[in-house]
Amino acid sequence: MADVLVFTPKHELDCQKNYADFIAFAKNELTLFADHEFESSDGIQRGWNCDKWSWVTSKEQKLTIVFGNSINSSEYIPFKQPFADFAKAYVRYEQSLNHKDSTKWALSLIWIYKALEENATLNDRSDVDIMHLNNTVINRVEEQIKSSELSAASKLAIGLSLEKVLKFIKNKRFKLDLQEWSNPFPRPSDPTIKLDKDSRKQVEDKCPSDYQMLQVADTFHQAKTPRQQYFSSLCVMLMCQPSRSIELNGLTVNSLQKSDKGRWYLMWHPAKGGDPVRKWIPKLMEDVVQQAFKRLVDISAPARAAAKFAHENPDLFMLHEQCITPANFPQDQMLTYNQFAKAMGFKVVVNSNGSQASWASADTKWLHKLISKLNCVSDWKKDLLKGRVVSQDNEILTRIALKSTGISIKFPSYRDLRTVVDQKYKTTHFPNYGQTKVWDCITLVRENEFHSEFTVKPFSWLMVRQTPLSDALGSARDGTVSIFDELSITDEDGSPLRITSHQPRHWLNTKLKLAGEEDWLIAKWSGRADIEQNKAYDGRTETQKLRLTKRIGQVTKGEGVMTVAKTNQLLEPYTSDAPPPAIVLHDLGLPVSLKSLGVDRTGVAQFTGLGFCVHNYADSPCVKNGDCAVCSDHVCMKGLPHTLDELKRLEKLYEEQLADAKLKTEKQVFGADRWVTASGFRLSKIRTIITMMEDPASQDGTPIRIPHELDPSPVKRSLNIDEQSVIPIWDLTALALSDLEE
Repeated sequence: MADVLVFTPKHELDCQKNYADFIAFAKNELTLFADHEFESSDGIQRGWNCDKWSWVTSKEQKLTIVFGNSINSSEYIPFKQPFADFAKAYVRYEQSLNHKDSTKWALSLIWIYKALEENATLNDRSDVDIMHLNNTVINRVEEQIKSSELSAASKLAIGLSLEKVLKFIKNKRFKLDLQEWSNPFPRPSDPTIKLDKDSRKQVEDKCPSDYQMLQVADTFHQAKTPRQQYFSSLCVMLMCQPSRSIELNGLTVNSLQKSDKGRWYLMWHPAKGGDPVRKWIPKLMEDVVQQAFKRLVDISAPARAAAKFAHENPDLFMLHEQCITPANFPQDQMLTYNQFAKAMGFKVVVNSNGSQASWASADTKWLHKLISKLNCVSDWKKDLLKGRVVSQDNEILTRIALKSTGISIKFPSYRDLRTVVDQKYKTTHFPNYGQTKVWDCITLVRENEFHSEFTVKPFSWLMVRQTPLSDALGSARDGTVSIFDELSITDEDGSPLRITSHQPRHWLNTKLKLAGEEDWLIAKWSGRADIEQNKAYDGRTETQKLRLTKRIGQVTKGEGVMTVAKTNQLLEPYTSDAPPPAIVLHDLGLPVSLKSLGVDRTGVAQFTGLGFCVHNYADSPCVKNGDCAVCSDHVCMKGLPHTLDELKRLEKLYEEQLADAKLKTEKQVFGADRWVTASGFRLSKIRTIITMMEDPASQDGTPIRIPHELDPSPVKRSLNIDEQSVIPIWDLTALALSDLEE
């Protein structure tokens, strides 16, 4: 990249001079994009004269700025001068000063140009010049943006770009009479917090249905062809953990690992700046993920081998199974027609008259340019081929009679083809992709790997891109066939199944919210740097948001783990205004409130194994030393698993202790009679609870506790607070003295 130079206007009054100096400075002093080449319909364009400038981001995404009014994805009308020079100078200067992996900051250039062009037409001028910018033109730009059918987010981006360009023009003193203009387009409202039908539908449409995701899983199971297996395996990776499609390229042969405790996980590199994340794989999906991972490793093996060969052998073309040259064929020797076609993976078919169909009709720019250069002509098709055919010996033959014309075509050597391979497949950061080597990435495939018409190019390697992934999942592009269409898998209503690569991320985040997971944990698992971004992925309906689904611990009922579907089913009748009873909360592993147990106090009860402790620790510490079974501040619950069985085991134990105490009393063992009293008292409490729990009139979930009359408070007795009690208050000292007297 060129040294960064900062332009400083020197002419306070001469705006035209400042503008001319800036154009000259950007054109002659800055060198960014100076070596850029672009093949237009008028020939090769280079550097400053290019109508398009492109660069590759750190994530291997190609970005392009077009200095023209685009008609469609491939056609455009170039900007008129001198506006074209201003646009190029502005882009070169801004990118030299602060390189950006985005084109949003330059979006307003085309809108300014269209308004200036319209103004020039009204004033009978042929040129389009930024120096003709005035307040009327600026207002016209704003009006055109407002009246466009663009989304609110797009209008915001264009408005911010326009505001920046206008400030730049004023700060550099090109125009001093422009109004102070600030972006009037607000940020789009967050549909996740709006209650209107359109917003709710927008949020819900982002999250696929369970049926759709099950159909995707079925696609993985039914996949037969390499294309079906590859893209369905990518879906598995997106379904098992909430990740972005661009992060798939960061998965390597070493990403799937097993912890010391036997848990499987994948190492992901977040696309939005977070640290590498170890994402645990759900137990139920471990086998499926391992199978999908192996499929990706196997399918990517040829492409990974090609990339590694290119790095280890920088001057050699990789000979593959389709090459037909003899052993020890020199890399610098010119190839024949057939040898060249086989090396590059071109189809070579035989016509009905026995001649070979020429691949030369293919409109491949790099091929056209290379062969023309080798034969020292500007256009080898027009200057040499002239509608005729090429023989296997590189000789040009007449089209019908196939007679020799005495003219031969020079085809590339392996060395020439290696140069082409480097230009097409070696990216800026080769051999690295982020923190990994390209040949370790399991999403790497060869060009045309899954193409239905073109043969695969053996010496090539490409990362998975959004377009083929979208096509495989059912994009709206004409002529595309998804993997669901190939397997006759449809949506619930019988229509073609269509999902986006980002929808599994919405689906998983929504499921996590329904399961009551913490926001910080969802953000961590999703690889987000900002926890606030969770809101955009919350696809719960309003009814689901009203449910009490905060998860504490493992969700269990009886044996095994309760599924989220069962949890939702149990919580369906309840809301925050009408919360579920204590038995339901316990079954789902949720905190049991004191009020759900009939205690008029705010707080959460502590589970003891037999029931729940509702003691108010603000009054006093535990006065029973953890002897919960016979405490009046302990609430049992009918229907609670194992409670009744445990109480009956305690009943049997106290019966044995009482019998032993009675036996010792008969033998007049000192203090044994006190054990008779204590054990009998405890046994009566246990039997009271058991009787109440076995009462057929009470329903499951009924709170059961010892009456206060059977459990006098020692604290209240020490404070001389009267209690209505059927149990006499024993004076233990007097009893002990009476024993001594006896």
